[in-house]
Amino acid sequence: MLKEIQTIVENSGTLIYIIDLSTHEILYANKKCKEEFGDILNKTCYKVLQNAQAKPCFFCPLNQNKVAADLLPFGTLYNWEHKNTKNHKDYMFVSHISQWVDGRKVNIQFGIDISEQKKLEAKILKEKDEFIETFKIIIDSTLEAIIIYDEDKKCSQVNKVATKLLGFTEEEMLNKDALYFIAPQSKDLVRQVIKNDTQEAYESIMLRKDGSTFPAILRGKDIKVLDKNIRISAILDISEIKEREKEILQLARYDHLTGIPNRLMLKEIFSYMSKRIKRENHYGALLFIDLDNFKMINDIKGHSIGDIFLIETAKRLKEVLREEDFVARLGGDEFVILIDTKSNDKNEVIKNINIISNKILTEIRKPYLLMEHNLRLTASIGIILFQENDDLDELMKYADTAMYNSKEKGRNRFSYFDPKLQKIIEEKAYMIEKLSKAIEKNELVLHYQKQIITKNNESSIIGVEALIRWKQGNKFIPPNSFIGIAEETGLIIPIGKWILIEAISQIKQWEKDEEKKDWRVSINISPKQFERNNFVDLLASLIKEYNINPNKLRLELTENLLITNIDETLEKIKELFDLGVTLSIDDFGTGYSSLAYLKKLPIHELKIDQSFIKDILIDTNDFSIVETILSIGGKFNLEVIAEGVETKEQHEMLVSMGCSYFQGYFFAKPIVFSDL
Repeated sequence: MLKEIQTIVENSGTLIYIIDLSTHEILYANKKCKEEFGDILNKTCYKVLQNAQAKPCFFCPLNQNKVAADLLPFGTLYNWEHKNTKNHKDYMFVSHISQWVDGRKVNIQFGIDISEQKKLEAKILKEKDEFIETFKIIIDSTLEAIIIYDEDKKCSQVNKVATKLLGFTEEEMLNKDALYFIAPQSKDLVRQVIKNDTQEAYESIMLRKDGSTFPAILRGKDIKVLDKNIRISAILDISEIKEREKEILQLARYDHLTGIPNRLMLKEIFSYMSKRIKRENHYGALLFIDLDNFKMINDIKGHSIGDIFLIETAKRLKEVLREEDFVARLGGDEFVILIDTKSNDKNEVIKNINIISNKILTEIRKPYLLMEHNLRLTASIGIILFQENDDLDELMKYADTAMYNSKEKGRNRFSYFDPKLQKIIEEKAYMIEKLSKAIEKNELVLHYQKQIITKNNESSIIGVEALIRWKQGNKFIPPNSFIGIAEETGLIIPIGKWILIEAISQIKQWEKDEEKKDWRVSINISPKQFERNNFVDLLASLIKEYNINPNKLRLELTENLLITNIDETLEKIKELFDLGVTLSIDDFGTGYSSLAYLKKLPIHELKIDQSFIKDILIDTNDFSIVETILSIGGKFNLEVIAEGVETKEQHEMLVSMGCSYFQGYFFAKPIVFSDL
């Protein structure tokens, strides 16, 4: 049995040798040991096992004196490793203090070659270092501030943008938790995000070292790197965008000529005022004012004098009214005044409104001394009183009717809406009836206006916008003549469905046309149509029925639609996105332009309203609005299309501003599909 053990030891692949603890003499070495180091028997270990050393190895656990060796009791077992200086291999040893046959204390060494393992470890370490370095280069090169949090949600790494943006040094930021960099008003929000491990982008207020704050969009992503769970937080400073947003809202809500509120602001104020009037049972009054023969001033004296006249008129209206009354310019020479009378006594209300109306007429009749011109004009006013009615458009129509009644009676006067003027309402009813029959008789048709992309001074067609027309004989009635009535009566629902079917079938037909097979078709979606519970289901069924690529269908939604029931709207838009349909915000800049929905909704395109394009070459305000919209689009990686481009000069200006997508008469008028 002993002989068998000796054979196993001798032929083992493990280095086995025995050293005298007192003299360091090698008393035994197996075959493997001799193969590695040659004839070493009866020789001093550190001289033959190492590279001819003159003294014991510095790493030797036996120390270098006999006293230390004697202190090691029999049976002592320990592990150690080292790199051999003779053959440059790495070894792992297990040492055992034992007794030799003659009673001497010896050390039995068992060693295995771990060189390959060490090489692999070195390679892994090198790759780890290279990965860390590459990772650091990547986060330092991004435009966003990056903060990396470890498994304990403590800051473990930051990029240079983060230190610059927040005003801290890297050392000051390390080991800080996420809330340390968040402004007090946003801490609860961020705390909830951290708790829920939210991965979606959200808006927050950040806190700098100096105590100042700034708005930012935060994005967090949990990942595993080198077997460690980390969270990468990206911070995008949106201070500039927020300022631009304020600018565009200011420009969008106020008339750029007179400085008083415009139609958009009027809608906002009316919404608030009508609710209060209804709640408190007051009478409200809407005054529709139109200057008499104002066109004559523009024609004779020029538009510059006309503009000054309008500015002065706005000033006079504000001076006549109380601070709590509201005046807005609709456009041209039309103004609207809203008054909460604070009374439910109709006779008293009429008396007070009469006084105000006479003051307005008197003030406008006064001479205008403008640039050495002595000008006189009068005004006609239409008045509608209301309590329950909260439809601004309807009230303005009634007031407009009353205003025309004042003009017919000789101008320079005011008239109240008279229920006897029912003719207007009857005509409206007649229009509704005709429109209903038009739907039944299939008198509605779609015209298509080409949409263009310009790159490297070359323009090409990317798609069309479907535009509805009402065909009566040889004439086409434009949508602004009947869409309002369709919306009001609910006829927009069957009309909207018909448009979808027509447009989708057209996409299917174009699949066989080599020139048009990649064109997309944009469709305006009515708020009433969008709000229906079955809208997404209807669209999904049509896409399936006609078997079209949904990416070729682009739905145009208004800003006002987006802000109504934002949560419900968000859910529905995400369903549309999942269908593959692309989405556009129509007439962007005329409504509630806001990052609040841009950052939440999967929008693909912004359409700049043609009202901003019309005078972009001469109006600095329009130029600023367009510039801002293009900037916002770029920040959110959205396509921005300018509609209403009518001249070469407009196109060239827009291209120079960074706009690539266009629609308008300069390229093509709306035409039937057979002429495309």
